[in-house]
Amino acid sequence: MPAGSNDQNPTATPPPLKQPVSVHRAVVYSACAPGWGDIYAGSRFKGYATLSVFLICVAWATWTMALTARAVVGQFFDSLEGITPFVMPDLPTVELAISVAGIYFTWLWSIFSAADTATAECQKTGVSAQASVGWAVAMSWFCPGSGLVYADDRRFGFMVFGAYILGSLLIIPAYQQLFSGLHDLVKSGQLSPNNPLAVVGFVHGLIVRLDYSFGKIFQASTKYFAVAATLAALKQGPLSADTKWLTPAPGYGIPLFGLGWLCPGSGQLLQGRNRIGWGFLAGFCGSQFLIVTLLGGGFIGVEMADQLAWLPVIVQWSAMIEASVAMVMGKRSVSN
Repeated sequence: MPAGSNDQNPTATPPPLKQPVSVHRAVVYSACAPGWGDIYAGSRFKGYATLSVFLICVAWATWTMALTARAVVGQFFDSLEGITPFVMPDLPTVELAISVAGIYFTWLWSIFSAADTATAECQKTGVSAQASVGWAVAMSWFCPGSGLVYADDRRFGFMVFGAYILGSLLIIPAYQQLFSGLHDLVKSGQLSPNNPLAVVGFVHGLIVRLDYSFGKIFQASTKYFAVAATLAALKQGPLSADTKWLTPAPGYGIPLFGLGWLCPGSGQLLQGRNRIGWGFLAGFCGSQFLIVTLLGGGFIGVEMADQLAWLPVIVQWSAMIEASVAMVMGKRSVSN
């Protein structure tokens, strides 16, 4: 028998068992420090690469903001001393916007990548899949697509994550239009305290057009879809035998009501009632895209858009109430 074996040395302690990787912990680590979740889950190269990109973007944004503050403050004090009149200097807005966007996108990617790496590590080591409704909803809301990876639908998760990033880029023209309108308002001299109602009305119109721009509604709809698809995947997978969301209980009724407010139709999907759940979500998002089309095409004005904004609210509350009523009635879960 080889020397050093446990049979010859019965007092020897066995090596400590390796703790299984937790997807929840990996996501929290990356949310706090981008790249940390990947390092924890075993992918050091990906983690350090993500952390490096994040730090580069932070340094770039900090340097750009410092240059901006220096230029503005210097011009301001020169005008106070009578050296030169105060004129707003050229600001590096493009560089600042790119660096801040880099920070945000890298942070999103770190959460998504941590969920993907940790889930793959759990599957490789044979650890049972985690299936928490709260974690799935939170991950899908803050980083659309990561919840689908968590629910073991990796390919679909990457598609939703890419769609959300695309939606963020599509918002840029709407914000450019908003800032351009405000700049024209200041430059034209209409920004006067003598006529505050006109200024408020003009700014309100710009904000409504921003809220119902295609890019913003597309991004929001992607987030709603990510939450709904994640809950549907959980219900078809590890939660297929879970019937507590159709059993009357205040402990589950209140979260169910809240899910309907957060994402219309998600409560029905969690109950396994897919057809009506996707119908509520389609009605909610479709009514918003209808307002986008009518307002963008010039068929309605801002006041009419404000009135039509009640359509998605009605669908939202209908979904909340219907899911709660279904729980009270104790309907059985039906796969559609």
